[in-house]
Amino acid sequence: MRTYTVTAPVPDYTGEVAGVPLVRGIYEGPLTASALAYFQGAGYSVIPDEDEDLAVEPAHSEEPPPFDPPPGAPSRGASKADWKAFAMNDAPEGLRLTEEQAEALTRDQLAEKFLGKKEDS
Repeated sequence: MRTYTVTAPVPDYTGEVAGVPLVRGIYEGPLTASALAYFQGAGYSVIPDEDEDLAVEPAHSEEPPPFDPPPGAPSRGASKADWKAFAMNDAPEGLRLTEEQAEALTRDQLAEKFLGKKEDS
C-alpha cells in the first residue's frame, strides 16, 4: 500500500483528523481514499513517498473531490470577524487557528480554508 507524508496547515497540531493521527502537524503512513481526498481538499500538504511501488496509484480524476464545509461555517461573504470567531472556536479541532493565525489571513483566505476554493462563475 502506498504511503504518504501529510503536513497540516496548522503547524505543531497534535490530534486526529479524518481518522489519521497527526503529531506536531505531520503524519507518515497509508491513507484511506476518503482521508486522502479530505486532506487534498482541505489545504494539507500530501506527498506520496517515493520509495513505494508506483504501480499502486490513488484514484485520480480531473475534478477535485467534493468538499463538505464544516458544520456551522459562515457563508463565504460573512464578515472577517465571523470567520475569525469560527476559525478560533467552532472549526473542527484539527483545523482551529490561534488568534494570531486567524488575524494574519484575509476574510477570503479564511473562507477558502474552510469552504475550499471559490468556483469560477
